[in-house]
Amino acid sequence: MNQIKRIGRALLFLLVGGGLAGPAGATAQDSSARLTLSEAQAIVEAAQRDATSKNLRLSIAVVDGRGDLIAATRMEDARATTMDTAIGKAMGSAIFGRPSADLAANSGSPLYQDLNEAAGGRLRFFQGAVPIVRDGFTVGAVGASGASSQDDEDNVKAALTAVGL
Repeated sequence: MNQIKRIGRALLFLLVGGGLAGPAGATAQDSSARLTLSEAQAIVEAAQRDATSKNLRLSIAVVDGRGDLIAATRMEDARATTMDTAIGKAMGSAIFGRPSADLAANSGSPLYQDLNEAAGGRLRFFQGAVPIVRDGFTVGAVGASGASSQDDEDNVKAALTAVGL
């Protein structure tokens, strides 16, 4: 019963907008504010080019505003575990509408743990993902894993800049 209450609190928190404050935390409602598959693929490709130029071997994931996977890749020689981490970083960033580095400070809080439990334990509150914002709406997020947390974050920021987002 206690577990049901904890998950209920976490879901209520999301429903009433807690943690999603501000325009960037709003989710896209119409198709003009959604992230397309071709955009997600372009972001992944840009991140891969940036990683290759820096001799990094990363997994890169792009999710929509709900945290659902759109596109991803695991570069050659990237560790197998990096894909789940890249997706989890991107999911958290999209759901909260904030860079994953900002979320890391609160990752041990009961609320964040409840939210992670409600998400099936898939969220990763480590630096390396940033939200994708269009017209004031969080339309998704991109996350990377496989290098230092700072390199992961620099990579996804470079990818978004390269594609004009």
